Amino acid sequence: LYEKGGMPATIDQLRQLEDQQRRVADAAVSCAVSVQIGPAQGGGVIVTDDGYILTAAHVAMRPGRVAKVTLSNGMRVNAKTLGMNRHVDAGLIKIEPGQNNGQPYPFASLGASEDLVPGMWCVATGHPGGYDRRRGPVTRIGRILAVSDSAIVTDCALVGGDSGGPLFDLSGKLIAVHSRIGND
Repeated sequence: LYEKGGMPATIDQLRQLEDQQRRVADAAVSCAVSVQIGPAQGGGVIVTDDGYILTAAHVAMRPGRVAKVTLSNGMRVNAKTLGMNRHVDAGLIKIEPGQNNGQPYPFASLGASEDLVPGMWCVATGHPGGYDRRRGPVTRIGRILAVSDSAIVTDCALVGGDSGGPLFDLSGKLIAVHSRIGND
């Protein structure tokens, strides 16, 4: 019901929706990262257990840049930008090997945009203003407003510094990274 945008009709249904949103948010926080490249800051999401990070192209900037990535637990690791697709504002970063004591990184499972419809609930997370250990990643709940070939529009309140952070559907699948942030 809620994965396709249904509205709760009872208090019990509202609690079920809140519980599912909380489960997705908890999982989302574990794979959301803060990315700093020079003085620029944005977000990203780990998409493989060996440290590939999906972000916005305007965060990654260009291939071969050194990035400082802060994981959700506060650990800082070195990474390199690999490339980008400016048409859809998507970039790829890779954490350099040997920085996690041989342990896999927590990562997001990829969803499919063809299954998205306006009204669906979604969960956005990011590190506006950079990683802050006192605050942790910021999570917002919202709904999808529109879906096109090049963008997903939501009503999640995002601010500068959220660029590149992840957007999840209610099944916990990664469906987008934050790109054009603002009232438009």
